[in-house]
Amino acid sequence: MTTPHERTRALRQAREMLERLARREDIPADVRMQAQGVLRHYPEQWALDMMVQDWQMLAADKTFGLAPEI
Repeated sequence: MTTPHERTRALRQAREMLERLARREDIPADVRMQAQGVLRHYPEQWALDMMVQDWQMLAADKTFGLAPEI
């Protein structure tokens, strides 16, 4: 089962991967464009931090949602 800490880390790592894909010149242009398109709507680190804070304040059940990375 994925923990809230793991979920937060996965979101951060996915953004980092998309950013790397969007910059690489050795992969097809359509893949780079798709990565750029997803990044336009993907939460930046500051937004992810805010979502984590919101989950911590609002969620009674701490087994779901997001939590600070360990």
